[in-house]
Amino acid sequence: MFEIIFAALVTAFTGAPLAVFVRYRTTILANWREPVLRHPVLIVESDDWGAGPSRQAQSLTRIADTLAEFKDCTGHPPVMTLALVLAVADGPEIRRSGDYRRRTLTHPSYETLRQAIAYGVGKGVFALQLHGMEHYWPAALMASDDEEVQKWLRADMPQATESLPSPLQSRWTDASVLPSKDHAPEAVRRAAAEEVKLYNTLFGTLPEVAVPTTFVWNDTVEAAWAEAGVNLVVTPGVRKQCRDAQGRPSCQDKRIHNAERGRGIHYIVRDDYFEPMLGHTADSALAALERKTRCGRPCLLETHRANFIDASYSGEQALQELARLLRLSLQRHPTLRFTSTERLARALIARDEQWVDIRPVRRLQVLALRLDNIPRLGKLARFSGISAVLRATATIINRLKRG
Repeated sequence: MFEIIFAALVTAFTGAPLAVFVRYRTTILANWREPVLRHPVLIVESDDWGAGPSRQAQSLTRIADTLAEFKDCTGHPPVMTLALVLAVADGPEIRRSGDYRRRTLTHPSYETLRQAIAYGVGKGVFALQLHGMEHYWPAALMASDDEEVQKWLRADMPQATESLPSPLQSRWTDASVLPSKDHAPEAVRRAAAEEVKLYNTLFGTLPEVAVPTTFVWNDTVEAAWAEAGVNLVVTPGVRKQCRDAQGRPSCQDKRIHNAERGRGIHYIVRDDYFEPMLGHTADSALAALERKTRCGRPCLLETHRANFIDASYSGEQALQELARLLRLSLQRHPTLRFTSTERLARALIARDEQWVDIRPVRRLQVLALRLDNIPRLGKLARFSGISAVLRATATIINRLKRG
């Protein structure tokens, strides 16, 4: 009903805003429907942990201790999500059999890593997510004609998937050839069910959240995850379904907003970064938090285990930068909230008023800010007057409420 009122208010001012509204109606209404947060929210989302190099356990323990030093205004500690890879190639077994064999996180060699994960979960600073059985599609690696990939598969010790060619790190498309091809739907369903089952075996619960590797996935994957028990998919705000002839993520089919529905799941958007080894430091993360807060959105910062374990970059530097980020975030935003991605998503989907501001005036003000930040539409919104219309409407409603 309010969307009809909103459209009527827009048309009441001038034809220019109406023309922009008609042309960009889908985008404008999607931004209007997206929940507006009452408080700043910060979550650090960390990918690629799990099966792989043995040096991860110590890093995770130190991260957990660093996070536990901080609390928000409600007493909640910062949360780092761990998007977990559950298995990696078992090189000796592949050499012996000639077929693909995996070493899962149930292997005794990962006992210390499992303990480190449990340590952080126990402190309330780690929230676990599903990244995938592997960070690749095994058949695509086995079919690769890249000599280095074949060496990687047959190495004596589990290797880091970060060293694989980027296209082959996409699990949910067959990048053994480029442009990539879709997997058979039944193969996707089997793979999704298998990884969810192993996750449940490892951690005693179904994964609430899944993070597609390299953010390449499609409807078939979403439906398969939903059928297996996943409720939420983390996205970069768009969906890309393939790798193009140059190996780049491609085949974009839609834009995504927080709390929108997909194929049996809901979405959350993660499109800011904390990657110290790549120059995305606390300063850039703080700027992202500022932008997201103005627009009533949560700030989910993408990071990867490589920042903390890569031999070419000091994990100590990353820890210090993480501590600086948390300290300055709390100083600049006294009402900042720390939480897990699944808890945030539940609040957004339910429009929980402890988290979500449902007041029309505030929503109109935020909508104007959101539109201003969209390339091309932002300029049109300002020059056509639609941003002014939104702000004026908010002012009028406010005055009417005050009598």
